[in-house]
Amino acid sequence: MGTSRLERADSRLAPRRMVGLIAAAAGAVMVVASLLSWITTPMETGGRTAISGWGEITGGDPTIDGSNLNVLMSGFGSYRPGVPGLIAGALALTPALIVAVTGAGHRPNRVAAGLLGLCGLVGAVWGIARAIAPGDAVGVLPDGLASAGWGPWLTALAGLVLVAASGAVLAGLLDPNSPNAGPGLPGGR
Repeated sequence: MGTSRLERADSRLAPRRMVGLIAAAAGAVMVVASLLSWITTPMETGGRTAISGWGEITGGDPTIDGSNLNVLMSGFGSYRPGVPGLIAGALALTPALIVAVTGAGHRPNRVAAGLLGLCGLVGAVWGIARAIAPGDAVGVLPDGLASAGWGPWLTALAGLVLVAASGAVLAGLLDPNSPNAGPGLPGGR
């Protein structure tokens, strides 16, 4: 018995849906990463103190555990390195879903792919920059004492995934009957 038209459409859409859903997951990871630790530092008494992408302090001295660095700074500075990743990740969710739900016979939207790439580039560059040079948390830590937490690394990784998803769409790898499509992709050989 032959395959139905619906089954053929589903098989052509599977790679596109997968790329769109992976891009949406990467955007969600960037949002979640903004809440994780962005700086960790050893304590003189042992253990580590972590500061989240929104300035929340965890671990270390019980007098500051659970405090927010931004409140402690009383307007003398701000520490919120998770904000660019939050914005880029949240913005990436809509174009990722547009790529995932584009119907059979239609090319995925190139504007959506461009926005995915831009969000990915922002996340990757910001995450890598903060991972390499985590900063001194607005002057409250001595130079070189802080190391990067999970937040910047996950933001950078998710950003690279978004750039790859954008590249697949912009290169035409997910187009129906594309001569550029590889094996197993719509139009593939």
